Amino acid sequence: MEEYLDQTFKDNISSLLGDGADAFFASYAKPPVRSLRVNTLKRADLGALFPDVDFTPVPWCGDAFYYPDSFSAGKTAAHLAGAYYVQEASATFPVTALEICPGEKVLDLCAAPGGKSTQIAAALKGEGLLVANEIIPSRAAVLSQNIERLGVKNAIVLNHDPRDLEDRFCGWFDKILVDAPCSGEGMFRKSPDAAREWTPDSPAACAARQAEILNSAFKMLKPGGVLVYSTCTLNAKENEETVARVLDAHANIQLYPIKAQIPQPKLLGVNASDAVIEGTVRIMPHLADGEGHFCARFLKTDGEVVRVKPLRRAKNGAFDKAFTKFCAQYLNVRPSADLFFGEYGYSAPPDCPDLDRLRVLRAGVQLGRLVKDRFEPSHSFALALTSDEIKNSLSFDEGAKELTAYLCGETLPCAFDGWATVCVNGLPLGWGKASNGVLKNHIPKGLRINR
Repeated sequence: MEEYLDQTFKDNISSLLGDGADAFFASYAKPPVRSLRVNTLKRADLGALFPDVDFTPVPWCGDAFYYPDSFSAGKTAAHLAGAYYVQEASATFPVTALEICPGEKVLDLCAAPGGKSTQIAAALKGEGLLVANEIIPSRAAVLSQNIERLGVKNAIVLNHDPRDLEDRFCGWFDKILVDAPCSGEGMFRKSPDAAREWTPDSPAACAARQAEILNSAFKMLKPGGVLVYSTCTLNAKENEETVARVLDAHANIQLYPIKAQIPQPKLLGVNASDAVIEGTVRIMPHLADGEGHFCARFLKTDGEVVRVKPLRRAKNGAFDKAFTKFCAQYLNVRPSADLFFGEYGYSAPPDCPDLDRLRVLRAGVQLGRLVKDRFEPSHSFALALTSDEIKNSLSFDEGAKELTAYLCGETLPCAFDGWATVCVNGLPLGWGKASNGVLKNHIPKGLRINR
């Protein structure tokens, strides 16, 4: 048993698992497993990208795979191109449990850093709407960056307290994910620092905040809608007991059973009914290849619904003229340009609501801006395109010296003129503009690497 674990935490686990506690603590001697989730929006082929890496499927998520320690998943060009998201295996289960259908309106209420949001976006397949919200501004910025990197077109990223949103979006969402801030006990094996920050008071404080967030979330769920509540903690106070309190407080909320072929622990001393325990799922590190995670699914039977005002789409004649010319010359598609913030034009999602008085970090795809009556594309626009939508591109295999040069901000030789994308195995990394046989680099300076 690791010495960094608080004795109160150890005692709590022993009370929760009884004879199973020995196996749980023995799992701390094993290294955490590593996993990623393929971004199906990019149609990335892991086998083609990394033919020498042994990927093993995660049993509860068809797009997720375990990978060996020798593979530096976060340091590849394909990662920068949004081919996949490095995501802990158990963290992929809540979105799987949400059973999203393309075309739905989905809210990820506590969304940073974006693993579950981008998984929701993949499930939507470019249809419907994802609203990803994060209350902490710095974390909301990271969320927005990951939405951009994975090429999500139909997402809005907000920075609000959940209570700010509940009246505006009352009864509006088909599905809601509340991956609530928690005491993080399920991550202690992976993150000893998280274990050192834990105190015996952490679960009760987190449970109170979780109840507030769930109250707001249930108000925004439409009648007949489904909500999944998840944590990466182990104690019953934030898990089964929170579920029991929710059911007592909301007459129009009921458990909606989850089908999962995941070995479940036998719990002792849990102050919640057997029905509640049967309607939830736990992933435990001594029973499955993942860190600790808890998941419960709810159905809303009835409730209030308000009409949400749709976005009033804007027009900009000068922008439209330049953008149309750019698309005709360099692309095989012409997205809509119907939302403007400052000098930048955006292609807003089809189901976008009115954004007035909302703190918006991202709304659809930032297309670009006018520079002396010419359209200059944004980096996010490149990441939202597929190779068959782009007329000119330079594509290289993972590890090619040309990719390293491009990511360092250097120029590349080029046989054509004008705007083009640089790709890894057909996945756009960013823009370049060619003239006289040289492609000038347009990858943002903040994303460039050092040799």
